[in-house]
Amino acid sequence: MMHHLWTSPMRVASRMPFRRQLHQLPPIASEVEQGCSPFLSKRTTNLLWTQWQAGLLQRLNEETKGTTLASESVVDTVIATARDRSQVLAFNYASLALNNSFFLHGLLPKDKQPNPEYPQPSTHTGTIPTFYGKTLASAIADQYGSLPQLKLAFASAAMGSVNNGFVWLVKDEHGRLGIIPTYGAGTILVQQRRQTGPRDLTAGIQDGRMSAESSTEPQNHSDSSKDSTKDAAPRHSTRFDSLAQSSATGAIGNHIYPLFCVSMFEHAWLGDYGFWGKERYLTNFFDCIHWERAEQLWGEDRV
Repeated sequence: MMHHLWTSPMRVASRMPFRRQLHQLPPIASEVEQGCSPFLSKRTTNLLWTQWQAGLLQRLNEETKGTTLASESVVDTVIATARDRSQVLAFNYASLALNNSFFLHGLLPKDKQPNPEYPQPSTHTGTIPTFYGKTLASAIADQYGSLPQLKLAFASAAMGSVNNGFVWLVKDEHGRLGIIPTYGAGTILVQQRRQTGPRDLTAGIQDGRMSAESSTEPQNHSDSSKDSTKDAAPRHSTRFDSLAQSSATGAIGNHIYPLFCVSMFEHAWLGDYGFWGKERYLTNFFDCIHWERAEQLWGEDRV
């Protein structure tokens, strides 16, 4: 399993031979320290990092103090607590910190984009890493028809989510793209706590009530020697998942890897856009995706 996907943005403190508060807030990513125009103001970016992220890590330290989790990384804490109902607070704090960090590190202000007039993934084969012989741009074109069609599918999933959470663009082990909403503290790192919700759009928490032989492995782990669907936790999809994946050759695979995500928590958009500004928030999000980072994640062979 490749933990670097999640741990490098967090830049959590390294393990020490003595007990200490492991999770410390690093400086905000330099790309967005002055905000992420036109998507997020400096005030909102500061709120999401120096208040929300800092508070999550502080509460995670308090929740795990004196336990074996005190010396674990944020990623390992998410995995270790995903099935333990007695550790729900530790899971929530760690998972939210992980998701929020991934969200903010996937942003780049429009004026810092290589092509500020129309930010988009590169279409030049060979200039970026490829996966299954494709660039990210060609994969988007193959599955969604065009970048505008991907935006429409992504926005449909986000606008259809009435709960706090995140919406993710992911790839699977076969190089297929998918759009997955997660609700509350749900994460795509582990199957049993993805919290994608049943078809009626209410949150369905896979909280560890699984048989003893059910899988506890994280999402980004693959073992080709066994059937990857055998031990998977039950998966639920929404009508917006179906829209997002309708142009794929089949359902998204069991092992998924995030490329970017957007926060659907009200504190991420309410201050800049007001009560009815969610659609404009999503429109501006696509002007500020860090496509170079997404392309690097697309090109990494983690299967």
